[in-house]
Amino acid sequence: MFCRHAAAQARQHHPRRHPRLAAARLATAIMDSVPGTPDRQTRAAVTRRIIAHVRRGWPRLGEPIVRHRGQFCYVCARLPGHREPTPILRLRYQGSADRWAIGIYRASGGQYTESELPASFGPKTGTPRKGSMTPSSSTRGPESGR
Repeated sequence: MFCRHAAAQARQHHPRRHPRLAAARLATAIMDSVPGTPDRQTRAAVTRRIIAHVRRGWPRLGEPIVRHRGQFCYVCARLPGHREPTPILRLRYQGSADRWAIGIYRASGGQYTESELPASFGPKTGTPRKGSMTPSSSTRGPESGR
């Protein structure tokens, strides 16, 4: 009787016979490799860095609006002639304060894209400062000799 019970339990956990169990294991493995959300100190530091960088590079733009949600950091700006803040970019946390995936907001589709950065931009991940180096053409300030 004991052997039959053990064999029945082994059959119950076989992935081909129980696809939901296999899917749950796969989802757990995938989630283990996803970075968590940034802690409060990281969010505050990133916000300060973005605001300081935009103030230096684009003073006419004014102070950016930076908000965090989960593993994302969204950067918006109040543009002249617009009532609502305009999305600029989204940073996706990659496990440390200096590693973020950079997504530029595409107004034509109303979405952020990490895959359509210009080749001259360099890698698609980097520091928050790198993400705010190339805002959309509608917010780009005048070229300077800096």
